[in-house]
Amino acid sequence: MKTFKRTLPYYVVSYHKQGVSKLRVGDVTYEIKPGTVIFIPPNIEHDHFKDTSEESVFLWWHFKYEIGGVFDVLKLFHFPLMFPIKNKEKFETIFAEFIDTSLRREIWPTIILRKAKSLELLYFLLNETVDDCKQTTIFTQQNQNFISILIRMIQNTEREISLKQLSEELYLHPTYISNRFKELFGKSPIQIHREIRINKAKKLLKTSDMTISVIAESLGFKGSSSFSRLFNLYVGVSPTEFRALDKKRGVSK
Repeated sequence: MKTFKRTLPYYVVSYHKQGVSKLRVGDVTYEIKPGTVIFIPPNIEHDHFKDTSEESVFLWWHFKYEIGGVFDVLKLFHFPLMFPIKNKEKFETIFAEFIDTSLRREIWPTIILRKAKSLELLYFLLNETVDDCKQTTIFTQQNQNFISILIRMIQNTEREISLKQLSEELYLHPTYISNRFKELFGKSPIQIHREIRINKAKKLLKTSDMTISVIAESLGFKGSSSFSRLFNLYVGVSPTEFRALDKKRGVSK
């Protein structure tokens, strides 16, 4: 096992069941012992390697977990880079059940089961680290208010939002709201709302025969021209061109 200067666009979870290995992140090298989970966030350069001939057994998983195709949920939880698993037997059982779903035929019940097992794995890992004080800081009342707004934006894509409206709702200054959103979610509320709309528009363009004007209306735009301008700004092509390109890709497969 030798992976040097690896940088991946998704989370990498590695559970060491037997044997030892080493992990380098930045200028620090860690020795990984059995029963340890490594949790590498996206786009973090790292080395994961062995320097002995001792046999090792480890479980490996990579994934993304985003809300609305925009926000990385796991950033909220501050997972440690590595941590020991308290209930190894239960974790290994859940992991084995998850791997089993990956080996089954691609039918809807299997896809749903795989999703459920992946969420169960995440729940287990979060529960294992919940005693870390950093995990609880995100759940202050004010932060919960911001999270509720994010969820509402995802569930009600068609509703317009403004900093003024959020300011009146939260009794906070608009600049503070924008800055706090960026701290929590990496983007301002207006930017997140726009990206959620664009991602939903892309799905509708791919999976439905709705006209551009109907899609624009369903997403809360006042007209198809304003929708098309924003779509072009984020995607680089017009909605009509995007749909045509997607159909062309589908035919060529």
